[in-house]
Amino acid sequence: MQRLTSFVIFFCLILLLTSSCSQPKLLLKPAATFDTLHLELDLSIVQQYEYKQALLQKMKKFTEVYNTEDHPFKLALNTGATTSNCNIKVVRVKFIGRKENLIGTAISVVGLGTAATLIATGFPVPVGWIHIPSAKTSLQPGLSSDISDLPTFQRVSINSTGMYRSLDKQIDKQSTKVVKYVVSVVQSVEKEYRKNKNLPEPVKERQKTNPGN
Repeated sequence: MQRLTSFVIFFCLILLLTSSCSQPKLLLKPAATFDTLHLELDLSIVQQYEYKQALLQKMKKFTEVYNTEDHPFKLALNTGATTSNCNIKVVRVKFIGRKENLIGTAISVVGLGTAATLIATGFPVPVGWIHIPSAKTSLQPGLSSDISDLPTFQRVSINSTGMYRSLDKQIDKQSTKVVKYVVSVVQSVEKEYRKNKNLPEPVKERQKTNPGN
């Protein structure tokens, strides 16, 4: 047992050292320069018309608000541009319907019943097996090769609880989460762009770091 514990500790230390020594991947090429970052939202596999509209409307609002603020570049949505491009491709969409709700309920009931039986017989089972189906949208983001050496990033899954929620509520929740993810990508690109160009931080950020000024 002592040997196993020592091995686990040693293995964790190795992982920590290797991860701390590895350099983070840069989103942008150091010399990348652009006045407009073109956001291309690929919704070709999305079948739900309402979901498409929700995504487009919220993305449009984000770009409009962004362009009224102080940023080193502007945003444009779905212009078809192939350069200075940030492509967000939707590769999978799943919403929870009546069938999934029934299956989730049945599994949860069986799991809770099993847990109750085990606890009654003396087994230390804190909770039962509860299955809560989730709405899911998988995204494949990427930047065009003229501004980045990373044409595609790791696929991202956006999830939210869909059990007993109407389709409209699931669509509203998922579309909001997807746009929030796109916002985080744009913020990461902007942060690196400012760093590469030695540009000052936004006023709001300076106020946060220098609250006394």
